[in-house]
Amino acid sequence: MARQKLEQYLEDYPFSDTSHIRRDGDRLWIPKLYCHNGHDLTVTGVTFDGLPAIHILAEVGEGGPREDFYLSPIINDPRKEGPELPDGTRLRLLCPECREPLRQLVPCTCRVGAYRRAVYLTPDPQELGAVGICEVYGCPQSFVTEDGELLYEVVQEYGRE
Repeated sequence: MARQKLEQYLEDYPFSDTSHIRRDGDRLWIPKLYCHNGHDLTVTGVTFDGLPAIHILAEVGEGGPREDFYLSPIINDPRKEGPELPDGTRLRLLCPECREPLRQLVPCTCRVGAYRRAVYLTPDPQELGAVGICEVYGCPQSFVTEDGELLYEVVQEYGRE
């Protein structure tokens, strides 16, 4: 049986109205995310609990159709809007504005050959603040870094329940 777990690595993060990550009670969320070219990926037309969604374009399979996905900006919230696909479907994640593939970061452990792709906390990817999201549909594993430091990681734990 698998379950998601949120690992928190920085206890003294300075949450404020100007922070890249916000806290509202127990809820942690990211108000803005960008592609590597600085395009804003947040949209107000789709929301999760009143917060603007993150818009990602995904090519389904190798050269397949392109579909719009809207992801929750809340850390460890797997909700998304878009077409339903079988879990394990490989996606090519793209910026919906420039249509360039999101940058490859690190391998994901969900399946051989899968990678986590980068969306950034600021328009400048050199600031080393990013969210790594897996390119495999249904994989919940992700992480958040700021200034090159790992802040949060959503991991999949397997075991008996």
